[in-house]
Amino acid sequence: MFNNSRAQRKGFLITTLVAALLTALVGYWLMHRLQTDSVQSIQQSIDTWRLTLTLGRWTLIALVTFGWNAGVEYFTNTGKINFAQTGKLQRFRWRVVTWLVILELVLGQGMLVKFFSMIPGSIF
Repeated sequence: MFNNSRAQRKGFLITTLVAALLTALVGYWLMHRLQTDSVQSIQQSIDTWRLTLTLGRWTLIALVTFGWNAGVEYFTNTGKINFAQTGKLQRFRWRVVTWLVILELVLGQGMLVKFFSMIPGSIF
């Protein structure tokens, strides 16, 4: 999709490295919290952050939804993608947004767990 494969590979490696470092830092922080604090205090802090994190995820989904065309236009104007790929990317907009909303409902809001808990004889 992008014209410069070396820059694409470098960007992918940097993004992967940043994601791995953030994951390691969050994992270390969580292990430290588990060793120093009680489970109840950790659950209480999770409950206090739950609304903020949910609003943050929905804000990101809204930014992707409303900023998609501007992003595609930017990449087209800078020459990173050509005009044939522009139409293809614009058609993918609602597919991406739909999957983000589904992931948020299933993972973020726990809809799958809530659904199974309503079924009689459920294991949850």
